[in-house]
Amino acid sequence: MTLTRKPMKRGTGFKRPTSRARVQNDVQIIPEIIPAVPRPAPRRAVLADCSGMATSVPKHPRAENAHLLRMARGKPCLIRSPICNYDAETTVACHGGGVENGKGMACKVSDALTCWGCSACNHYTDAYAGATKAQKRAAFMLGHLAQVCEWRAIAGSAAADPKDIAAARWALAHLNATPVGHMETL
Repeated sequence: MTLTRKPMKRGTGFKRPTSRARVQNDVQIIPEIIPAVPRPAPRRAVLADCSGMATSVPKHPRAENAHLLRMARGKPCLIRSPICNYDAETTVACHGGGVENGKGMACKVSDALTCWGCSACNHYTDAYAGATKAQKRAAFMLGHLAQVCEWRAIAGSAAADPKDIAAARWALAHLNATPVGHMETL
């Protein structure tokens, strides 16, 4: 027995052929219009104390500084991972990771925990499958150390743009670091 197939009719798509009797016996279900669901209230973290009572504590808002992120444009890559493309045109402010830094589900870390990195290094620290977590963390931490040195130089410079100086000082204040020339002598 050989089956002969006919070409599909235009506009039918990939529908399963059904008999008329089956279609007539089926009950048509009309989807209801689903009302818009209101956004939930901000999530609250729960801390438990020794007495067994739990209290809710609001999450801290993320420290943001848009100018600090814009400062990364055109700067050299500081992460210098094994897959670095050394292209200053692709440089962005790469955010650090890790729960200890405040990263969590739908939570990005503070803008003070960023460093200038090319697109390849940003991919390396975020999603690269060819490196371990320890390698990614080490590459970012070395880049962030170089970033703090850059911010210190900008914050202590009299020739830098005042907005850049303010952004660098903001980042150093959030990191509890001091600009060059403002360190106390012991």
